[in-house]
Amino acid sequence: MATNGKIPARSERGAATVRDGLEVREGLAVHEGLGLREGLDALRRSARATDALLGSVSDGQGDTPVSGLAWAVAEVAAHLVALLNQSAAYTSGARDGAAERAALPPSGNAAERLALGNARELEVLAERRIPVLRRLLAAAVDEYATAISGRGGDGPIETLLGQEDPAAMTAGLVGEQLVHGFDLARALGRPAAIDPDAARLALAGSAPLLPYFVDAEAIRDVSARIEIRIAGGSRFALVLERGRAAVEPADGRCDCWIRVEPVPYLLLAFGRIGRVRPLLRRQVRSGGRRPWIAMRLASYLTSI
Repeated sequence: MATNGKIPARSERGAATVRDGLEVREGLAVHEGLGLREGLDALRRSARATDALLGSVSDGQGDTPVSGLAWAVAEVAAHLVALLNQSAAYTSGARDGAAERAALPPSGNAAERLALGNARELEVLAERRIPVLRRLLAAAVDEYATAISGRGGDGPIETLLGQEDPAAMTAGLVGEQLVHGFDLARALGRPAAIDPDAARLALAGSAPLLPYFVDAEAIRDVSARIEIRIAGGSRFALVLERGRAAVEPADGRCDCWIRVEPVPYLLLAFGRIGRVRPLLRRQVRSGGRRPWIAMRLASYLTSI
């Protein structure tokens, strides 16, 4: 996050639509000191860190497997390029995200849609030479920044995931750089350093996308307001109401709260680390009048 100074939260509520059996409020955005400029700055910084890691790749290391993924180092780099290119195309209107989403199998949830989309994009981008991918990554960041900064209006962008707020979309791309940078560092035997401010921005800025990853069936009988408190940053509430999900600004009302350190929680949310160590180190804490809800949160979400 560019600044830890707090600005009063703003919530924009649009029409509700049903997708994957779940009601999602379109156009919802939560801003606490977060904006497109801060997101783009963080995206450029995190992409430079990714480039530095790729610059350390020696001959033959592009084929090194990445732990926990079906990809090698070069494929992770290609994925990051392809994701930025795809996002720029949705933003500029060169590609129709709604049409592409509709063409996918109707039973797929958000995580499955993204997995199918990732596989397709990697097939299209056949380049696997690391020096070339480094140049493509830098160009893709610039292309996305130009597209997102130059689009008219501030309405949502149609993507494979759904309708995305521009700031949330950018924050999500920051998270991709951070998490896959962690993947690359582990695969290459390099120190895995993640900027806590960038992790705060990725978590808080992409919060409006959370409802897409809620398992509708898992919350069919759940009614809960969960407040996420990011250490040194902002707060927001994930509201679950019997098959419906929304993200709203925190207002002090909650059934339980979860206080998280940004870096371990980002890695935990993406399945890169287990729950035990962050809990033992008190990097993730919870409380409230229904604290057991916090322990069940993972079961309410689909894999990212």
